[in-house]
Amino acid sequence: MSEFEPIFVGGLFRSGTSLLRAMLGQHPNIAAGLETYWFDIDWADLAGENSRERLRRLAVFYSRDLPELEQLAAQSPNVGAFLTELFDDYVRKQGKARWAEKTPGNIIHAHRLFQLWPNAKLIHVVRDPRDVFASHRQAKKWDDPAYFADMWCKFFGAAEKAKQAPPWGKDQFLEIRYERLVTNPETVMRGIIDVIGEPWHPAAGRFEGKADEFDIVLKATGKASTTLDRLRRPIEQGRIGLWPQVLPASELEYVHARIAAAGLGDVYERVIAETPLSVHVAAQ
Repeated sequence: MSEFEPIFVGGLFRSGTSLLRAMLGQHPNIAAGLETYWFDIDWADLAGENSRERLRRLAVFYSRDLPELEQLAAQSPNVGAFLTELFDDYVRKQGKARWAEKTPGNIIHAHRLFQLWPNAKLIHVVRDPRDVFASHRQAKKWDDPAYFADMWCKFFGAAEKAKQAPPWGKDQFLEIRYERLVTNPETVMRGIIDVIGEPWHPAAGRFEGKADEFDIVLKATGKASTTLDRLRRPIEQGRIGLWPQVLPASELEYVHARIAAAGLGDVYERVIAETPLSVHVAAQ
């Protein structure tokens, strides 16, 4: 089992979770691997198609022999023990001390996450929903207004529910804004590194691009990840304030109305209101 607290990163797709995970992985003590979708592995049906596909991808992502990984899964009492062993091996190979895992849905599964890893740290990355929708539109994925609104509600509804009965203790949960990470990366990363209990290292405060993961994921899935393609380049401040140039006002109004009808209109408005002022100015 891991000596140090595992770090988990979650947040709605295209909110900056991959960027944060990559920056954490630049710290000399933190090994931050590709997303695992650990909560999608059905421990009651490891031979099922979905579980086998998840294990196959993990074998490629983490350079493991698939039969060996399937045997590890069969011998592990639960997904927590399996993932811990998988990442402990990854940590040893990286020559580091602890691990971080990023899967967007971690924020949806916060209660289960802390049941399996009671001493974990969970970081929720939040981005202006209008820019998230604009990013989906540019990627041509999940960009139907109704689908996006429902997905936003699923993620933020789960986050708000978790906050009402927190499964985490003091200093185990941190919420950060993508816009601040992009515009002032060192300040934001200093705060994160302090909360997770590591000494500061300047490598964690900058990002010049990470190229290798795009090819790994392409090999495992047969799909070109637009997120990892963008991650091959340095931090891009042009990724904030996208929405006026990408989305018609009518679609944004529809998204807002659908989210409000689901009972999360106040949360949506709060997230937009908390967007740094510089972003609002840039979008005008």
